[in-house]
Amino acid sequence: MVAQKVILLVASVVLLGCSSFDQSAKLSALPNPSSPVDVSVAFHSANDPLERVNRTFFAVDQGLFDHVLEPAWTGYNAVMPKRARRGIRLFSDNLQYPIRLTGNVLQGEWNNAGIETKRFLINSTVGVLGFSDPAMKRFQLSVPEEDIGQAMGKWGWVNSMYLHVPIVGASTPRDVIGAAGAVYVDPASWIYGAGAGLKFNSKSFDAELTRNLLDTEFDPYFLNKLVYSRIRSGEISNTSMRLAGEDTAQTQTLVGLRHGPADPKFSRRAEVIFAQPEGFRKRLPVSLWRQRQSAPVAFILPGLGGHRHSKQSLALAEQAYLEGYHVVCFSNNFNWELIQASTKGYLPGFTTQDVKLIGQLQEAINQKLATFSTGKPALMGFSMGAWYALNIAVFKEPDFYSTVLAINPPMNLRKATATLDELFLRTARQPASKSMREAALMKLATIQESDWKGRGDLSFTDDEASYLIGLGYRLTLIQTIMSGLNIRPNSESYAKIGQLSWEDYYQGILVPNLSSSAVNEDDLRTASSLSGAKDQLRELENLTLVLTGNDFILSDTDFNWLKASIPQGRLIFTESGGHMGQLARPEVRQSIRDAIRVQVNKLQD
Repeated sequence: MVAQKVILLVASVVLLGCSSFDQSAKLSALPNPSSPVDVSVAFHSANDPLERVNRTFFAVDQGLFDHVLEPAWTGYNAVMPKRARRGIRLFSDNLQYPIRLTGNVLQGEWNNAGIETKRFLINSTVGVLGFSDPAMKRFQLSVPEEDIGQAMGKWGWVNSMYLHVPIVGASTPRDVIGAAGAVYVDPASWIYGAGAGLKFNSKSFDAELTRNLLDTEFDPYFLNKLVYSRIRSGEISNTSMRLAGEDTAQTQTLVGLRHGPADPKFSRRAEVIFAQPEGFRKRLPVSLWRQRQSAPVAFILPGLGGHRHSKQSLALAEQAYLEGYHVVCFSNNFNWELIQASTKGYLPGFTTQDVKLIGQLQEAINQKLATFSTGKPALMGFSMGAWYALNIAVFKEPDFYSTVLAINPPMNLRKATATLDELFLRTARQPASKSMREAALMKLATIQESDWKGRGDLSFTDDEASYLIGLGYRLTLIQTIMSGLNIRPNSESYAKIGQLSWEDYYQGILVPNLSSSAVNEDDLRTASSLSGAKDQLRELENLTLVLTGNDFILSDTDFNWLKASIPQGRLIFTESGGHMGQLARPEVRQSIRDAIRVQVNKLQD
């Protein structure tokens, strides 16, 4: 049965590659970029002439992960304590000392070779065959990991085409040859099955991250290729991950982006229900965390392009759930999941239309939950989700929602996305900052490791943080355009769409799309600002606004306007935190829980 599913998956990918819709015509119809960037610099990854084959192999791996590897890792992780798995991984790393030593020697890295030898001797003795890492914990001995593929890169084979090798994953011909050569100096390969067993244990730490990537990303293949290419390039050039960072609004923002739910299994506790309002092309998946008893419903609205299972969505959902709500979360209007399910021809960005669509979804979900919900619903959002929450609330009666929580909303949507464009362009136009971009991605990948916490701190510079934030939201724009216009993701489409800014999207794609509804550019700009809703916002006695003093998507004028537009005493304010970075602070999270707890208690009295 598993083999049959994998074969069907491969066949579907091949048929997709041979589909007859006119991809070139759709790309040609896109507007010219107003601020073109060198996509090869901004989204630089290994050359991919075998993309269709690689995507097919990626689909094969996805099928194997879904039906074989993930169930196996789930069972393994359940019976094998994490401490034991970590010890086995450290043993495996120590056992691969000959590979790293060979890589260092072939590159003439004599100092690193010496440190590697010291690490091996310390960990093999004091660390009991390498099951612990006293070389790092007690003696702070660490060096970049080296291998034979890196040595060949150092010798001059820098540019190698991309390959996705089934089971192995992202690679290149250079690294495949390097891995083949490493077999002869890898002690784990001398005992049949030992290498595979140790690799299985090491990969067990990545199972949850892989599941999240496959479930939440529009095109996980591209993201996997991009990150692998940049990190591998950094490894070959020995890019340093500088520990010294900077304390700016952008670096503070990254702290918040890393903040997730306190319960690492919270996402798995959700049940998935489906909503399909009239006119929707297909059912939309909705995450529901249900209380055991009757309770009010809280709707969580994610930020720009956010998936319902993004870290920040889950963190806010957990807070609401702990305060007694049934919690409902569906993906943001700019997310591929909602776009592909919504009405035919729908493109997000016109607030009036977006608010109507969210209202339809909330009504359909309320009908499903009517038998076990009580009281008035609550509405909670962050970033763009907070923007939508405010716009939705002012269109309702002032007491329609028991609670309205808006965390770091923009005051003007167009101005906010223009700021994101500036962050992206500032770093994308700097070819000399190649090492900075590689270091940023290497740090991000390291921090994502499930057991990184407690092993040290990797801080970001302002440029690194700006690059990662700008890159993330530019990828959001790309997936919005691809999913909205039904454009197949491949290297050609990324090269074309990757040059378009958010303003290009509004003026060159969204306005023409809305022309049949008699909506023009002036209508779009008016709807993108909260400036006309000041009186309605002041009537919302149940509104709580969460702001920081250095949120880069708000000007001083915007900040003062928002602060003056809410009832007195309903502001949770911190001087720093950037854009939602303050959510990593326990006292801020507690203040948010206090704000929503009052409303729940009133309903229970």
